[in-house]
Amino acid sequence: MAIATPETTTSYAEFLKEFYVGTVVADLVYKNHPWLGIVPKNPNVRGSVYPKPFRFSNIVGQSSLYATAHANQGNPEREKWDMTHKDAYAKATLQNKVIELSLGSPAAFREALTDVVDSAHSAFGNDVHHSLLAKYDDGARASLTGGISGSTLSLNAGEARFFEVGMKIQHAASPYSALSTAGEEVTVTAVDRQADTIDVDASFTAVEAATDRLYRSGDFGAKPASMPAWVPGTSVTATAFYGVDRSVDTRLAGLTPTKGSGTTPYLNALVIAGAELYKEGGAPNIAMLNPIDHAKFAEETEQRGRYMKLQSTSGTVSFSALGVMTGAGEVPTIAEPALAEDSLLMGDKDVVELFSAGGLPRMFNKDGSFYHREEDGDSLSFYLYGYFNQVCVEPIRWAYSTDWA
Repeated sequence: MAIATPETTTSYAEFLKEFYVGTVVADLVYKNHPWLGIVPKNPNVRGSVYPKPFRFSNIVGQSSLYATAHANQGNPEREKWDMTHKDAYAKATLQNKVIELSLGSPAAFREALTDVVDSAHSAFGNDVHHSLLAKYDDGARASLTGGISGSTLSLNAGEARFFEVGMKIQHAASPYSALSTAGEEVTVTAVDRQADTIDVDASFTAVEAATDRLYRSGDFGAKPASMPAWVPGTSVTATAFYGVDRSVDTRLAGLTPTKGSGTTPYLNALVIAGAELYKEGGAPNIAMLNPIDHAKFAEETEQRGRYMKLQSTSGTVSFSALGVMTGAGEVPTIAEPALAEDSLLMGDKDVVELFSAGGLPRMFNKDGSFYHREEDGDSLSFYLYGYFNQVCVEPIRWAYSTDWA
């Protein structure tokens, strides 16, 4: 069926319904988002809790002596992750006048409408992508490197890219159990993505200091489980994580691999991570580095590396990867913008699942329409939403570290 245009319909809903389907949405959301495109997905999960059972130890009834094996018998240890959905919303607004003035031209109508809706899909993808690989496990977007200087906040390397002008932010001090000053907000007025600083319109009442974390308003403690949160390694605590005490066995917390060394520290770190995962029974099939680190890794392997393409789970987007040989075989290594600088993440993507209640994202149309007319202005609003989370059923098949090279 041909895509609807103003020449065949006056319904915005029909146009959006026919245009934003299949590969169009997938390509908008997965572009420049490798892990989001590659991670296995399950869009058919509903219910208030999604239990994911797993076995993390083997039987113990073994011995060279029959009587001892019989006496020591015991079942394998089993547990389950009690997963819940996390919410994500995006709203785009288009002036009604722009649409009405373009109705005489199908091309102009399509451009006016898709420009703002495309932007909403891209922003939604950016947010989900960041949350799946976020360095911080409580919804934080950045950590301060020092106190405020005038109206400028200095962030860790690469973290300014997670902010936008006009974004409202909140902050918390260690141990990050609650927002400072009852969730007080300030607004971002400028972003310097090279200096990794942001300017804000006012100081927080609570004095900012190094290691304080910054949150987009509404995100504190409300984001999905990122891969670094699933693989705390040696930093694991007894605090229940989706219903499981991970301190009882390192299989529940993944590995903290040995840091790289020598004249090729990035290559060395990847090879060692692969070997340590293989030693624990893992079979890594993906490794991720921040683009800055990936470039250094590529320089180290320029004469020996083999490039390959990894296809997204749907759509037409693919991602370049550089192969590295490990004890577990060749592992594709991708440049992943959402991963923090000086971080390494390697593992088996097939033990990870991005689950959602329906597609991710979806366009709100419960009232039969894909748009909503704003009461206080001559404009139309379009809403995207998704209810999702990420589960790593076997963390021991993953390795993660920061400051690794």
